Amino acid sequence: MRRSRLLIATTVSALLCAMASVSWPFARADAAEADYPQIVPPGTGPAATSNPPSIRFVTSDDFPPFNFVDGSGLITGFNVEVARAICARLAIPCTVQVRPFPLLLETVRENKADAIAAGVADTPALRLHLAYSAPYFREPARFVRRWPALVDPSPRTLSGKSVGVIAGSRYADFIRDYFPAAKPHPANSETELFGLLKGGEVDAVFTGAVGASFWLTGPAAHGCCAFSGGAYTEPAYFGDGMKIAVAADNTALKGSIDGALRALDADGTLADLALRFFPESLY
Repeated sequence: MRRSRLLIATTVSALLCAMASVSWPFARADAAEADYPQIVPPGTGPAATSNPPSIRFVTSDDFPPFNFVDGSGLITGFNVEVARAICARLAIPCTVQVRPFPLLLETVRENKADAIAAGVADTPALRLHLAYSAPYFREPARFVRRWPALVDPSPRTLSGKSVGVIAGSRYADFIRDYFPAAKPHPANSETELFGLLKGGEVDAVFTGAVGASFWLTGPAAHGCCAFSGGAYTEPAYFGDGMKIAVAADNTALKGSIDGALRALDADGTLADLALRFFPESLY
């Protein structure tokens, strides 16, 4: 999934005020790189002989709720806790370092880190330098509608209805292609988009489920609205998900991470982590 910076609405502000602020200070010098040894009962992880001795993860700290610094100055977030869960599954120690997002690729290329856990986009240009794990998170797109008009959205029910979308976005493209009888109403930001919905200026909004979930559970929405219909995950529009990135030639590490992610998906760990960092189910 392309790494779009989510402008989290009022609930995220409240969450992060408890931790720091929406400006999220960089991690303290003594917390920017911290060891997190993981202990797994014997027999619960892949064979030790196939595991790397450790993994040095690197991430940024300015992409909540995926990576951010908490109130005690430690790096956390969905991406970070997935990285730690991978190490726990492999029964190896790991470190999580904080670097500015533009420097993450350089950190791996210079062998100062082994893997990036920050939602780095999977593109042909970056694949010259990076190999990507299996996806561990796919953000769905969702419709949001006001109460009581929460009928399931369809090309028929939205025919002639106004649907708020971010101008020029993948969501706007999807409405144009699959809901041709709807009337797209462009907005410049999610804040503007949700304001249009709450004020009754659009009949529905179509956007990413993460930002929508925080807005719906926050004071700005004030219980006006809810998700409507199911989740949309078409990769051609919404990407094929967040992945761990490693050096292009590090096939052994990629294999270990892929195996751990499959196990974490199967035993429900990834779903549990999503519920920890998102206010409600995105699906």
